[in-house]
Amino acid sequence: MADLVIDPKDLTVSDKELGSGGFGVVRRGELRGRPVAVKIYKAHEELDQASQFMEVLKEAFPMAQLRHPNIVQLLGVCRDDKYGLMIVLELCKGGSLAAYLAKNGPLPSDVRDRFAKQICEGLQYLHDQGIVHRDLKPENILLSEGLTLKISDFGMIRGAQRKTTLTFVGGTANYMPPEGFDTDLDKLTVKADIWALGGILGEIHGGRPPFKGKGTAVIVKKIVVDKEVPDIPIFLPQHTKEAIKSCFAFNPADRPTATEVLAKLGISSSQSTVQNAAPAVPPAAVSPVGVSPISPTSGVHTSMASTTTGLPSTVSPAQIKPVVPSEERASPGRPDASAESPPKAPQPQTKARNIYSAVRAGDVTSVAELIKLHGPSILDEEEVTCFCCIWDTPFLEAAEKGHVGVMKVMYESKLDVLQQTSGIGFNALHYAASKGHVAAVNQLLAWDLKLIDARNKVFGMTPFIKAAAGGHVDVLKALYAKGGEDLLTQKDNHRWTPLHYAAVVGESAVASQLLEWGGGALLDIKNNYGDTPWGEAKNRPEIRKIMEKYKR
Repeated sequence: MADLVIDPKDLTVSDKELGSGGFGVVRRGELRGRPVAVKIYKAHEELDQASQFMEVLKEAFPMAQLRHPNIVQLLGVCRDDKYGLMIVLELCKGGSLAAYLAKNGPLPSDVRDRFAKQICEGLQYLHDQGIVHRDLKPENILLSEGLTLKISDFGMIRGAQRKTTLTFVGGTANYMPPEGFDTDLDKLTVKADIWALGGILGEIHGGRPPFKGKGTAVIVKKIVVDKEVPDIPIFLPQHTKEAIKSCFAFNPADRPTATEVLAKLGISSSQSTVQNAAPAVPPAAVSPVGVSPISPTSGVHTSMASTTTGLPSTVSPAQIKPVVPSEERASPGRPDASAESPPKAPQPQTKARNIYSAVRAGDVTSVAELIKLHGPSILDEEEVTCFCCIWDTPFLEAAEKGHVGVMKVMYESKLDVLQQTSGIGFNALHYAASKGHVAAVNQLLAWDLKLIDARNKVFGMTPFIKAAAGGHVDVLKALYAKGGEDLLTQKDNHRWTPLHYAAVVGESAVASQLLEWGGGALLDIKNNYGDTPWGEAKNRPEIRKIMEKYKR
């Protein structure tokens, strides 16, 4: 979790305001040279600054694991004396979909299909992770370069099964489903977002916003009492009208999934869900025929008007699968309606691309041949990833995937691969430990036992801490067999111990094993915020039950 904590020294916040709302303001910033959006929160009335920071950090942890081209990337959480609590997000320079529609509508058919596809695929990805957005609307969908839409405003997102400890109000009435007007908002499911999706699709296809100009009381009467649904443009093809109408079923169970909506619209869904994200290279700013390019001053990030103080979710990071754009992209300038994605950006050099492909596939023979062809220096080829502009090397990639055979070929060709680190300072043992690859961990320890004490330069996390945060008891045992009791009291830069992480993330097996080794003394260690593992487990009864046996 400390991966999410951003050092204030690495973040510059400008005076340029991008948006504002009940939560506070959004400003443009720069994170280690990368342009970002910085969401600055107002002080919470019921929580002190440290407690508010920890609450948001806990809720942001699973959200930061989301990887999809149509989801705004959450980069981290920061706190300093001047601005207080801040959440750092990917910067989208194209403004909101609402502003774009107001300026450019009506849209050409290929652009309508493209936008519908991107929204549905981003929303389906959230729903596949068990996440309900709860305030989906054009204002909360942003445009990045190349007319790529990204669902934003994570302040309203929450896990499908969790009751948040933070205060919030419901979404916008115009896009709210009938069940959303119930006072018990915890009953909302992913199908609530489908109702909102129907309203958005209507606008994309040239219609007015749902119940435009009506107040909340009028909207409630129309939907709840009169059983009215938002208007659907009468000039649309019948299958399009039926697709939008299906989103407005009063029984949530009767509403389709986002993928099913795409099918009803006659738009094929991308088969782009993969485990290994390709290098993210910003696409060129290309506009489809008849559509204005994105203006750099078109209201960036004005969608951040949430009243919530945090980012509620219960999604386990292990459940979240990254999604990247499909390999084949058609030019948006073509009349072909299937051309929903911008053209491919320039790719890395062939030899670098090939070595990474071979590593990810665990292809020992190909890796060996590439090293022979290009020399050991190919193992120094860095690949920029999509998160925080960090980089990896082929050896780090192999460790993360747990491909021991590939690691051996590389090590035998270039012994100093063991000293390689990523852009934020994680070594191969960090990666293998965080992913639960016991065989890779044992091999790395056999090569160099000193790797066990390595700390990454940004957060100060050790491989043992990474294994604890990831819930990998087998890896903890392998590391403990070599490092002993000293590992139990390792602390990151914020003085979080492995047990702190187990308590916050809810890893019962890890907590049990750590306490079996270290006893009740581990429960009393305080982090920089004065919190002990016992205190961090206040909302984790299953963890508290384990800890009670060791409480002194």
